[in-house]
Amino acid sequence: MLDILSKLKIDYSKCFTAAVCVGPLPQKGTREKMDFASRIQTSLALSDRIASVFQKKKFGVETDRREEYVLLFCQFSLKQKETFAREIILPLIRDLEAENGVPLLCGIGLPAVNAIHAEESLKTAVDMFQLFFFEEKNFFDYCTSRKDFHISFEEYEAFSNRAFKSILMNLPDAIEEIDRAIDLIGRIHYGNKSAVIMRTMNFTGEMAYRLHRYGFLDADFYHLQDALQEKVLSSLTFREMKSHIHSYYASILSDISSKSRTSRRTMAEQACTYIRENYMQPLTVKELAAITCVSPAYFSRLFKEETGQSCKVFLTNIRMNAALEYLLASDLRLYEISEKVGYRNLRNFEEAFRKQYGCYPGDYKKQMLAGRIENQF
Repeated sequence: MLDILSKLKIDYSKCFTAAVCVGPLPQKGTREKMDFASRIQTSLALSDRIASVFQKKKFGVETDRREEYVLLFCQFSLKQKETFAREIILPLIRDLEAENGVPLLCGIGLPAVNAIHAEESLKTAVDMFQLFFFEEKNFFDYCTSRKDFHISFEEYEAFSNRAFKSILMNLPDAIEEIDRAIDLIGRIHYGNKSAVIMRTMNFTGEMAYRLHRYGFLDADFYHLQDALQEKVLSSLTFREMKSHIHSYYASILSDISSKSRTSRRTMAEQACTYIRENYMQPLTVKELAAITCVSPAYFSRLFKEETGQSCKVFLTNIRMNAALEYLLASDLRLYEISEKVGYRNLRNFEEAFRKQYGCYPGDYKKQMLAGRIENQF
């Protein structure tokens, strides 16, 4: 690709360049109806015709070709920079569609006013071509199609955890929370189909694993997960992918709801699992009771009868074990350890540690380093 660009003698004082990526519009079932050889032959023939028209018009030359598209490097007069996409490229694409009887998808890259930006134009043309997955249109121009989403992965984690919690708590909006998490994935990775699919499969895989740990999915959930991920991988658009996920969770939520009404022992185990996974959060008895779908009073009594200790003592033990590991295996400051194990107030953390281990965390580490306290791990 770079070799072709280096051979072109372009006077950027008089013209600009822009890459154009063109291929058949993705349509459900088209690939399945043709064998590999037929698909390749059809793709090559169409790409030949597209490239030929661009060359005859003296707009540009072919730089790359895939089964899905042909990538062309074009040059235009500087005075056409504001209008070339709509007044030159779009009519040409419409003529090609009429001549070949095939709906086409087109992506136009960054207009380049120097050789440095020319390679970037090729890359962005392919990026624009791939936006069909997100927006289901057939014409994308870099200058008008860019979107900028400022979303952190922390926000995604929060949405993901909220979706999982809504399932555990058997909330009526659980499926909507899952939809929101998938929408967020789409916004985080907008323009990158592969990244969206990969993170979506990670999301559904993690959800399945956690639901299995809580006893809400049977041992054969791997088979269900494989079937879902196959549908995700084969989705032509984000909307289609999201529909598959929505249908999957809608089909299993009723089963999960029935399994949430389970034995006392299982409810206590579910609560213990939830505490181990979320001890760093400000957990309350009310929240834990909601997870097991019982009242706070009943939950407190049930938990102590089944585990032999109160929920508060169990949570404190989990937090103190984690605190001790952070204290001995890291250089974190005490306030950082306090926050990591669920205490927003440093003094409360230090008092809880003293009650658990007989001295304050700072003194404990000094005595440990001096060899006066045996390693707990």
